[in-house]
Amino acid sequence: MKKMTLGNRILAMLLAFVMILTGIAPGTFNARVVKAADATEQRFNRIYREEGIVQVKDSIYQNSDSILTPKETSHRIKARKAGEITDNSQVSDKVDIDQIVKEGITSASTFLNSQNYKYECSGASDWYIMSKLRTGQTISDAEKEAYGQSAVSVVSKWKANQKPTDIARVALTLSAMGKDITNVGGVNLAAMLYSSDRLEDGSNELSWTLIALDATSQKIPADAKWNRESMIDALLGFQNENGGFGLFDNKSTGVDMTAMILQALAPYVKEAKVQTAVDKALAYLKDAMDEEYAYTSSESAAQVILALACLKRDAVDAGFAAESKSIFSTLEKNYCVKGGGYAHLKNGVANAMASYQIMEAYEAYRRFKASEEGYWDMNSLKPSTPETPSTPETPNTPETPSTSETPTTPETPSTPETPSTDKTPETPTTEKPAKKPARPVIRKAAAGKKKATLTWKKVKGAAGYQVYRSMRKNGKYVCVKKNLKAAKYTDKKLKKGKTYYYKVRAYKKVNGKTITGAYSAIRKVKVK
Repeated sequence: MKKMTLGNRILAMLLAFVMILTGIAPGTFNARVVKAADATEQRFNRIYREEGIVQVKDSIYQNSDSILTPKETSHRIKARKAGEITDNSQVSDKVDIDQIVKEGITSASTFLNSQNYKYECSGASDWYIMSKLRTGQTISDAEKEAYGQSAVSVVSKWKANQKPTDIARVALTLSAMGKDITNVGGVNLAAMLYSSDRLEDGSNELSWTLIALDATSQKIPADAKWNRESMIDALLGFQNENGGFGLFDNKSTGVDMTAMILQALAPYVKEAKVQTAVDKALAYLKDAMDEEYAYTSSESAAQVILALACLKRDAVDAGFAAESKSIFSTLEKNYCVKGGGYAHLKNGVANAMASYQIMEAYEAYRRFKASEEGYWDMNSLKPSTPETPSTPETPNTPETPSTSETPTTPETPSTPETPSTDKTPETPTTEKPAKKPARPVIRKAAAGKKKATLTWKKVKGAAGYQVYRSMRKNGKYVCVKKNLKAAKYTDKKLKKGKTYYYKVRAYKKVNGKTITGAYSAIRKVKVK
């Protein structure tokens, strides 16, 4: 047994004395975290050794700015009477999640507001502005204008291959301000997203694109490179058998990525395939928690809370919280920094990324509990376009009935002699449908380093070819090359080790119209 300090001896004697006076049998009271004036925490585990004897085992932590150092000691306390003892040492006061959320938003906001962010289009500022607006804080018209001008300047330099995550981030920030993302200095950010060649770079690109487009219910044209269905199918392809989602494939899964993808899939949970994927993912996230409802970083916990709110799942009911402890209380205990803000790692210093992510998560939870619009739902902020109905003022034109004086023209009825042309109705022979081009036959589908090359037999009379690709054989196919003249196509910038499926069809032009033929057989390529 380790030597007891004077303070510990006094504490033990006081505890025993109080228990005897109050008639409380040792071991029958609930264990609590006692925060004394010197910030000392004591956690008790009681063991009933024999009749009339209880052992109190405590771990004492001196709360300082350094790493917490535990000290352990043992005490013997005489019980008033013999009997069985139910050890409730793990039971503590009921956690008030709503209070944690309220104070957490204030703490994160206090820290972030102290960082003196500029109202300009950049990664750090974008997330700060967005989270500030979504938590009900305001920014001035001048600040909005400054950001808007900065966004126009940045966006004007973007090319078609700009990272989709950059586009989505700016689109979400502008949407939170109530600005139109389809006209940012003449640039349509929504179109850049659903036309991007880089959405298959990873699940991060797909999830944020879907979130950004859904935030203001952007319409996607029928002939767009991507639609919501193809994005969902592509996202589902990143899910591992264990339920988790990967960043670049479905092999190396992670908590953060899984939770982010759940946020993107949340609006589509009524679809059977999405619901199945969501259930598996939630099971994975629960398995990834430790017994204290904790993850390895504050951001991981934040993304899980945000995902649950988007899915309209209560943390307690979903298995991420109990009465005495929860993902929220553990987050506060391990990552909340005195003075404001949250740390990335346990007992670390305040960090901007951790702070705004936790602020987002807490706000999402608050909105869910209050039955308000979801965190990523910004449709109420969408700029109104109904100003165009001003055109009905043109009914002044009915004053032209004065032209009724021109009835002198009816003298031209001499032309009815042309009814002889009644015999020309034989022209409906043009109704004969144009012959469709033949079905291409893919001769070779070869895999290369991060690329796939297809070759097929030329189709007689074809003006060109269209190449379609999917990540699943029976999934949604997306057109990756629309007007190809050659009977060969190389698809580049693919992911190593990933399998892609292709089909090709020919087309020709008839009287200005495009006539397409049947698709070729599907060919599979596993990229090297």
